[in-house]
Amino acid sequence: MACQPPPTPPGFYQPQFMPSPTYPPYAIYMNGSSLGEDQPPLPKDYLVESLLVTIFCCLMSGLVALMYSYETRAALARGDVRGGERASQKARFLVMFSLMFGVFVCVGWIIYVIIALCV
Repeated sequence: MACQPPPTPPGFYQPQFMPSPTYPPYAIYMNGSSLGEDQPPLPKDYLVESLLVTIFCCLMSGLVALMYSYETRAALARGDVRGGERASQKARFLVMFSLMFGVFVCVGWIIYVIIALCV
């Protein structure tokens, strides 16, 4: 018959914390201001729009719009809302410019083909 020592608790054993009955069953943590304050919405990054105009309309200004839309996301990720707003405005302007340029080129091409076929 061999005698074994009684089981010992693990080396880093910590007793389980049991809150007292006065604690609420859960806690709500907020990041930022209180619930009563309305915060302005975050600026849109125009990533999808800039990608679409890069593919379908104008490559050069679409790529620059894509860069500004990524800059908007990066600024918002680091908490720079004002920088994100500026980059978002630039991205929106370049998306609209690329779209208008693409429409202008397509309409011009259609007019050119119609005139070339009629002559």
